[in-house]
Amino acid sequence: MHTSSGLSREGAGTSCRWLEERCERLEESWKQLTEKASNASRPKIQRIPLYMAERDEFKRYYKPEIISVGPIHHLQKQQLLQGERYKEAWAAMYIKETNQTAKALYWTIRERIPEVLHQLAEFLEPVEEVIPGERGEYLAWMLVVDGCSVLHLLDNTDPYFSDEKLNISMGKLIRVHQDVVILDNQIPFQVLRLLCQDRRRLERCLQKFLRVYGVDRIPRLSKQNQTAQEVNIIVHDDDPIHLLDCLRRALLEERILEIVKGYNQSMRASSDDIHLGQGLYQMLHLRKYRIGTTRELKEAGIRVKKHSGDSNSFYPSFQNGILALPKLTIDGSTAHVFLNLVAYEMCPDFRNDFEISSFLVLLSSLIDHPEDVRELRLAGIVINQLANDKEVADLFNKMDIIMVPETPWFASIRDQIHLHFESKRAKIRMLTWIGEAYNIYFRSPWTVIALLAATLGLVLTFIQTWFAVHPKAS
Repeated sequence: MHTSSGLSREGAGTSCRWLEERCERLEESWKQLTEKASNASRPKIQRIPLYMAERDEFKRYYKPEIISVGPIHHLQKQQLLQGERYKEAWAAMYIKETNQTAKALYWTIRERIPEVLHQLAEFLEPVEEVIPGERGEYLAWMLVVDGCSVLHLLDNTDPYFSDEKLNISMGKLIRVHQDVVILDNQIPFQVLRLLCQDRRRLERCLQKFLRVYGVDRIPRLSKQNQTAQEVNIIVHDDDPIHLLDCLRRALLEERILEIVKGYNQSMRASSDDIHLGQGLYQMLHLRKYRIGTTRELKEAGIRVKKHSGDSNSFYPSFQNGILALPKLTIDGSTAHVFLNLVAYEMCPDFRNDFEISSFLVLLSSLIDHPEDVRELRLAGIVINQLANDKEVADLFNKMDIIMVPETPWFASIRDQIHLHFESKRAKIRMLTWIGEAYNIYFRSPWTVIALLAATLGLVLTFIQTWFAVHPKAS
């Protein structure tokens, strides 16, 4: 007689062990994901996303030409070998000026290699072959040379004498500053803090660094001094991640960021009133924020102007048919700065609202031809330091491939412009008709005379017809 269907005790035990293993794996995956999410506010230094780095038109903006900073480009190119001489000389000058010793700085970094390795974890796996010997020792010495040379470079950046102070030609110095803002050519800011424990000197270096890119303020740094009790704490929440992060914070300004965060929170708070499918679509769908070129806006009665003199806001605003934009200087380093900031915002472990990327998408919509650049120049928005307006138009047309998720601030600008179009459409049509009529009938004095003569003929014909139908009584 057969027993009822079911698992044997042995089979049931095996199945339970199998299920236990799967449940433990689920639990471990959950822990790893939540731990990664909790650490996302302090992103690691990462490689540039491949879908950007591999584009032919972008490659030159993501490869250092003179110096390598950190392990990812270390000695990987023959042309970077000349930069090693500059780095070693600048590092020696910095150590001498600050009355420190190379050995002391080496042990300062060497003792904190575990913390530094955590920040550089994305870098080290693919570059083991260029780190001979014991990894920690070689990495510590490399960071001392790179960090000290960068600090000396920044502290001696001067619009008139920096090439003499640094013993480098101005042409090479410009390329060095472009190398310093490349995303995967960075070192953790904590290393710079350890190498420069004089907070005032460090802030001075950052201020000079930002002035190279037209920024007159620096983001807030931790006010903690590196005392004997605090020297073991090198990660401060207020500190930037690296120099590129410092530049991004300074561009966006903390005060404006707080306003945007408050706006985003209010949007999230009211998300219950939005249809679920529509809300997910808006968040996940990639946008280009097409609002029309400056000439198209002008034809529609919308003016562009520079932000008021007392406003340093990076964010555009729209009110009463006026689109206000921040002043932007376009020079040979603009593409290096913006494309690396975009790559930084695309890093998977960096939580942000794609502010820089959205701004570039907005500008690429406004600029299509050199005439659009000319309109922005005349409005005082664009300061063109390139050869001509066509180079600026070509630059932003190249950036037109950038796509970002729906971001509330810039999407609201697009929606306001759309509403303005709708409310003014009838008026715009009337003005267009009047303009066309003026061009057709009033383009010269002879057309005016002809129009008056035709009108007079019609009036006389009407009078003649009237009296023919209603003759006077005899």
